[in-house]
Amino acid sequence: MQSVRVPLLAAAVLAFAGCRSAPDAPAPAPPAAARPVYFTALCAFLPASLPGWTRGAQPEGSTGKYGEVAVSEVEAVFLRDGERRLSVRIVDTSLIDRLGPAIRSAVEGASARAEGDPTAPLQLPPHALGFVRFDMEERHGEANLLVGDRYVVALQADGLADTKELREVARTHLDLAGLAALR
Repeated sequence: MQSVRVPLLAAAVLAFAGCRSAPDAPAPAPPAAARPVYFTALCAFLPASLPGWTRGAQPEGSTGKYGEVAVSEVEAVFLRDGERRLSVRIVDTSLIDRLGPAIRSAVEGASARAEGDPTAPLQLPPHALGFVRFDMEERHGEANLLVGDRYVVALQADGLADTKELREVARTHLDLAGLAALR
């Protein structure tokens, strides 16, 4: 399964809640049940800091519609020791009806793995579940969480020995309950 990462237009970035802005960014569209929340609302759920990590540039985000696909996303990047990078991306998309079942399927497919396995699924009841991938050779880890049956939180890190740090960030440094309640 490919990681959840939707390319978006950088020109759609708007300032709010600490997100970097573009001077001519469009105003948010009126809310609708099937539309993603505007990206500025997602900024509040990015971690402001992570113990032992230095925050990179200001978080970035965008909201846009690309054909029939609507997407809002935000991302914060953290650095450590010059070679380690960890990103936290939150995505709300009209494609969640396809992404949600795919994430659930990946979790179910990995459910027999022991808790100590670096690729064992993440079960964070009642708000989130997800799968974890790890490439030992590249020292790259990913965790993709389905939060509140609506949002995808993608954690990616380089320079890892295992997936413990990704799991720790997901378990203790994200407001999953708050994000799940956001509508």
